[in-house]
Amino acid sequence: MGNYSFSDAALADLDEICASLSAINPDVAIRFFEKVRDKCRQFAQFPNMGKNYSHIKANLRGLIVENYIIFYLPRPDGIDIVRIINGYRDLESLNI
Repeated sequence: MGNYSFSDAALADLDEICASLSAINPDVAIRFFEKVRDKCRQFAQFPNMGKNYSHIKANLRGLIVENYIIFYLPRPDGIDIVRIINGYRDLESLNI
Protein backbone atom coordinates (compact mmCIF):
# COMPACT_ATOMS: atom_id res chain seq x y z
CA MET A 1 0.00 0.00 0.00
CA GLY A 2 1.36 3.42 -0.96
CA ASN A 3 1.58 6.23 1.54
CA TYR A 4 1.05 9.94 1.09
CA SER A 5 2.00 12.97 3.12
CA PHE A 6 1.23 16.68 2.89
CA SER A 7 3.79 19.45 3.11
CA ASP A 8 2.96 22.41 5.36
CA ALA A 9 2.22 24.47 2.24
CA ALA A 10 -0.16 21.80 0.89
CA LEU A 11 -1.99 21.64 4.24
CA ALA A 12 -2.33 25.44 4.24
CA ASP A 13 -3.66 25.29 0.66
CA LEU A 14 -6.19 22.61 1.60
CA ASP A 15 -7.31 24.51 4.71
CA GLU A 16 -7.81 27.70 2.67
CA ILE A 17 -9.76 25.90 -0.08
CA CYS A 18 -11.99 24.06 2.38
CA ALA A 19 -12.65 27.22 4.41
CA SER A 20 -13.65 29.07 1.26
CA LEU A 21 -15.93 26.24 0.13
CA SER A 22 -17.38 25.85 3.61
CA ALA A 23 -18.42 29.50 3.67
CA ILE A 24 -20.65 28.72 0.69
CA ASN A 25 -21.72 25.18 1.61
CA PRO A 26 -20.11 22.99 4.29
CA ASP A 27 -21.17 19.80 2.48
CA VAL A 28 -19.27 20.89 -0.63
CA ALA A 29 -16.13 21.41 1.48
CA ILE A 30 -16.47 17.95 3.00
CA ARG A 31 -16.96 16.31 -0.40
CA PHE A 32 -13.95 18.17 -1.80
CA PHE A 33 -11.76 17.06 1.12
CA GLU A 34 -12.90 13.45 0.65
CA LYS A 35 -12.13 13.61 -3.09
CA VAL A 36 -8.64 14.92 -2.35
CA ARG A 37 -8.04 12.16 0.18
CA ASP A 38 -9.35 9.46 -2.17
CA LYS A 39 -7.26 10.69 -5.12
CA CYS A 40 -4.13 10.91 -2.99
CA ARG A 41 -4.68 7.38 -1.74
CA GLN A 42 -5.15 6.17 -5.33
CA PHE A 43 -2.10 7.98 -6.71
CA ALA A 44 0.07 6.82 -3.79
CA GLN A 45 -0.47 3.32 -5.16
CA PHE A 46 0.67 4.38 -8.66
CA PRO A 47 2.93 7.45 -8.16
CA ASN A 48 3.86 7.91 -11.81
CA MET A 49 0.24 7.94 -12.97
CA GLY A 50 -0.17 11.73 -12.70
CA LYS A 51 0.63 14.33 -15.34
CA ASN A 52 4.29 15.27 -15.60
CA TYR A 53 5.05 18.86 -14.52
CA SER A 54 8.86 18.56 -14.57
CA HIS A 55 9.01 21.82 -16.54
CA ILE A 56 8.03 23.52 -13.26
CA LYS A 57 10.16 21.39 -10.92
CA ALA A 58 12.15 18.19 -11.39
CA ASN A 59 10.07 15.02 -10.83
CA LEU A 60 6.91 17.06 -10.13
CA ARG A 61 3.64 15.39 -11.07
CA GLY A 62 0.03 16.45 -10.67
CA LEU A 63 -3.50 15.17 -10.45
CA ILE A 64 -6.71 17.09 -10.89
CA VAL A 65 -9.57 17.33 -8.43
CA GLU A 66 -12.31 19.63 -9.66
CA ASN A 67 -10.59 22.96 -10.53
CA TYR A 68 -7.47 22.22 -8.49
CA ILE A 69 -4.17 20.53 -9.25
CA ILE A 70 -2.58 18.49 -6.51
CA PHE A 71 1.16 18.71 -7.12
CA TYR A 72 3.23 15.88 -5.73
CA LEU A 73 6.63 14.24 -5.84
CA PRO A 74 6.73 10.47 -6.28
CA ARG A 75 8.76 8.38 -3.86
CA PRO A 76 9.37 4.61 -3.74
CA ASP A 77 6.59 4.01 -1.21
CA GLY A 78 4.05 6.66 -2.29
CA ILE A 79 3.84 10.42 -2.84
CA ASP A 80 4.64 13.70 -1.09
CA ILE A 81 1.99 16.34 -1.80
CA VAL A 82 3.71 19.71 -2.09
CA ARG A 83 0.90 22.12 -3.11
CA ILE A 84 -2.78 22.23 -4.05
CA ILE A 85 -3.30 25.04 -6.53
CA ASN A 86 -6.24 26.36 -8.55
CA GLY A 87 -5.70 25.14 -12.11
CA TYR A 88 -6.58 28.56 -13.51
CA ARG A 89 -3.50 30.16 -11.96
CA ASP A 90 -0.34 30.85 -13.92
CA LEU A 91 1.40 27.61 -13.06
CA GLU A 92 4.73 28.70 -14.54
CA SER A 93 5.02 31.49 -11.95
CA LEU A 94 4.55 29.19 -8.95
CA ASN A 95 7.34 28.69 -6.48
CA ILE A 96 7.00 24.99 -5.72
